[in-house]
Amino acid sequence: MKKLRRIGLGLVASLLSISLVACGSTKEEQKQGSAKQEQKQMGKEQKKLEQKLFKLESEYEEYTKEKGYMESDDYLVFEAAFNILAMSIESKNILQGDDGELDKHLKDLKTEIDHLSNNQAIKAQKRYGSAVDVYEAAIGTHMHIVLTKADITQHFNAVNTIELDKDFNADSYDYEKIDADATEAIKSIQGMPMKRIKLIKEELEKYKASFSTEEYNQLNSAVTSVTSSLNKQVEMLEVLQKESGKDKSTLEENTKAAETQFLDAKEKVSAFESKYDIQM
Repeated sequence: MKKLRRIGLGLVASLLSISLVACGSTKEEQKQGSAKQEQKQMGKEQKKLEQKLFKLESEYEEYTKEKGYMESDDYLVFEAAFNILAMSIESKNILQGDDGELDKHLKDLKTEIDHLSNNQAIKAQKRYGSAVDVYEAAIGTHMHIVLTKADITQHFNAVNTIELDKDFNADSYDYEKIDADATEAIKSIQGMPMKRIKLIKEELEKYKASFSTEEYNQLNSAVTSVTSSLNKQVEMLEVLQKESGKDKSTLEENTKAAETQFLDAKEKVSAFESKYDIQM
C-alpha cells in the first residue's frame, strides 16, 4: 500500500512538473509571439512612412525634370507635403522656402525615418495628417497672406491707397493716375491672393479627411468669405477706373460688404486657430 502511495505521489508530482513546464512554455511562446507581432507592426508603420517619403521623392523628380528646378507654385505644394511628414516624426528638418538643398532635406528625412524606434514609428503614423499639422503646413500661412491682402480696414489696403473724395466732386483729381493705380490694384488682387486661395482650396480637398466636418466647413466658409471680399474690392476699383461707366453710388455699399465678408473670414480662421492654440 505504501508503495502504491509513493507511486501515486510520484505520478502527481510528474504531472504537476509537466504542467508547469507546459505553462511556462506557453507564456514564453506568447511573449515571443507578442514580440514578433510588435516587430511586424513596427515594420508595417515604418514602411508606410517610407512610402510617403518615396512619393515625395518621385514628386520632386517630376517637378524638376524639365527645368532642373521647381516652379514656385509646385514648391508650395511640395513644401506642405514634406513638412506634414516631417512634423509627424517630430523632425526639425522643416522647409521654410526653397533654399536650393531639397535633395539634402529629402536624404536627411529618409535617415530620420530609417532610425525611428518602434514606438516612434507607430506614434508618427498615428500623428500623420493631423488637423493641426495640415493647417500649419499647408493652409495657415496662405490664409493669413490672403486675409492681410483683403483687410479693407487697413490704410495699406489696395482700395484705401487710392485717395479721392467718394462723392467724385473734386475737379483737381488726376484721373489718369487714379485709373492707372486702380488698374494696378486690380492686377495685384487678381494675382497672388487669388492664386493662394486656389491653393488653399486644393489643399483643403486633398486633406479633407484630416478635419472634422465642422472644421472643414468652417475653413471652407472662411475661404468663400475672403474671396467675396476681394471680388467686391475689385468691383470698387473698377468704379474708380476712367470712364468705367459703372454706378458710383454702389461704392459705399460695396465697401461695407467687403469689410463684412473680410471680418467673417477673419473670425472663422481665428476660431479654428484658437481651438488648437495655433499661433501664426
